[in-house]
Amino acid sequence: MHYPFKRVSCALAFATSMAVGFASGPAAGAESFFKDKTVTVVVPVGSGGTFHLYAQIVSRFIGKYIPGNPTVILQNRPGAGGATSAAYLTNAAPKDGTVIGKIVPGMLTYPLVHPNTNYDATKFQYLGAIAARDYVIAVWHTTPVKTWEDLKKHEVIFGSTGRASSATVVPSFLNGVLGTKIKIVSGYKSGGELNIAMERGETTGRGNFYSGFEAIRPEYLTQNKIRIVLTLGPRNPKTANVPRVRDLLKPGSVEIKTFDLLETSFNQGQAFYLAAGVPKARVTVLRKAFAAAMADPGLVAETKKRRVDYNPISGEDLERLVANGMKGAEEPAVLKMFRELMGASGT
Repeated sequence: MHYPFKRVSCALAFATSMAVGFASGPAAGAESFFKDKTVTVVVPVGSGGTFHLYAQIVSRFIGKYIPGNPTVILQNRPGAGGATSAAYLTNAAPKDGTVIGKIVPGMLTYPLVHPNTNYDATKFQYLGAIAARDYVIAVWHTTPVKTWEDLKKHEVIFGSTGRASSATVVPSFLNGVLGTKIKIVSGYKSGGELNIAMERGETTGRGNFYSGFEAIRPEYLTQNKIRIVLTLGPRNPKTANVPRVRDLLKPGSVEIKTFDLLETSFNQGQAFYLAAGVPKARVTVLRKAFAAAMADPGLVAETKKRRVDYNPISGEDLERLVANGMKGAEEPAVLKMFRELMGASGT
């Protein structure tokens, strides 16, 4: 999505101020540690979608701002909608700052539903996010569904990359609270595979970020191959006329409080993190590098070229956002509803 110039400029100014503030006094020993090292950015899904694209963009720029200029590579670890990669960073990856993880929506709340996942995303040490994006529910043009109310009348088939993914989490909420008839089929490895499944007729819709369609399949929008019937997450002027899930829920109800918990994952955005065991000094160094990369004009130009959102969030702000958003899970009625809607297991 292309935000108005003023919004992009403000985001760039924010990132620049962060970088300037971080420019002096890197943590002792950081340069000697990262020199000649390889830093791996772990992508929790396969290639072919904007999750992978965002990781590519960050990996191309962050290396030159890490003291010692290490080599930065990508590694795809798809599975369970992101839970596989999160468990890897938590339990198996080196805790020295050489492995950076990427968030996909659903990873944050997945352990609430499946306690045996062996990770806790609230304990991740966040470096920052390159963007927070609005999420849409879209159906293929051949379906009889014209409005979101039609989702209650006609069954549609949505593909998913796993139980932790937004492609499962959001439809599960809609089915349980709004009475939609979305059949979820897991087993796909990436957003690219989900698009191909729609084109082949294996599925008849999917959840996705609006800018995900703009960046990867713009013809879906320009040629009316999809109909967008619902939206959630940060507001987007391009979907201003599409009903928002939040507006369909009763203020103050347990349903909207449960939705608040779910939506935290989308407000968190395209975030990158380190595991809990990474030393704080190296977290600080990598946060500085991330902020400097966000201010790089080349990175900003790349997001425009690839037609993806750019509105960075600092690591500190992300940690506050996550802490505040997850407070809903402390309310028994909210946690109970969330777990029921998401098919809780392991208890």
